[in-house]
Parts: sequence; C-alpha cells; structure tokens
Amino acid sequence: MDITAIKKRAQSLLEPIWAKIEPDLKPFHREAPVAYNPISAFTYLVEMGKYPPPEIMVDLMEGFLDYFESNGDKSLDEALLGIKHTKYESLSYKQEYSLRYTTFDWFVFSNEFDSLDDAAEEFLKPLDEKTDQDTFLRNYRRWKEKKKP
Repeated sequence: MDITAIKKRAQSLLEPIWAKIEPDLKPFHREAPVAYNPISAFTYLVEMGKYPPPEIMVDLMEGFLDYFESNGDKSLDEALLGIKHTKYESLSYKQEYSLRYTTFDWFVFSNEFDSLDDAAEEFLKPLDEKTDQDTFLRNYRRWKEKKKP
C-alpha cells in the first residue's frame, strides 16, 4: 500500500473520533496553525491539554513510517521534517537553545541585577552548565539579535 493510501485511510479513521471530541475543544480552530511543523504542533497541543487534530497525527505517522522504512539512513528530523542537518540545525537543538535564552530573558526581567553579568552568574549557578559565563552571554546576545523583527 502506498503512503498516500495509508494517510487517507488513517485520516478517514480518525475523523469520526475527532468529530465527537471537537465540540469540547472550543475555541480551538483546527485551520489556524499553532506551529510551523507537525512535531512542534503536536507538542504544543498536548502541553496545552488539547487533542491534536487528525492531520497532525497523520503527518507524524507519515514521518515515522518514512523513518522506519529508511532502515537507519535518515534521522528523525530528516524523516519528519525533510531536513538533513548537522547537530546545530536540528529541531531539538534549536528548541533547547531558544528555551534556554527565553528562560534567561525572563529571569533577567523578573529580577533586579546591577548588570547582565551578575544575572548570568546567578542564572548559571544552579545549572549543570558547561558553558562559561562569557560564552553564555555572547550566545544570549546573538539569540536576542536574531529575535528582532
């Protein structure tokens, strides 16, 4: 059976179940994207206590089937997102990187420090962080610059 037929069958099996629970998920709008890829969308929805719509589950199924059929020739990122990459381009690295500096940004905002150096020192103390303070702040500034519109 080809992947298109598998996807159509899975979607048709999931739709009746979705129709039963969809009224309980208001004001959720399935047409409005919550993330730029199915992994992030799935994670976001589950973290918010929402059941992912069938199209997200079918997209994930397709990626996993592609991954399993590759017999180890593809990474999960490549199978699920179509991205062949180095470590620093992987979805998991990008999300951890962004979360680290978003958390630090909030830490700085929520507390009073005399300098960003003092904030970084306090932030890094309880973490098992192998990055030194200067490198951490340099990466933080790069992250902050990339976030600007």
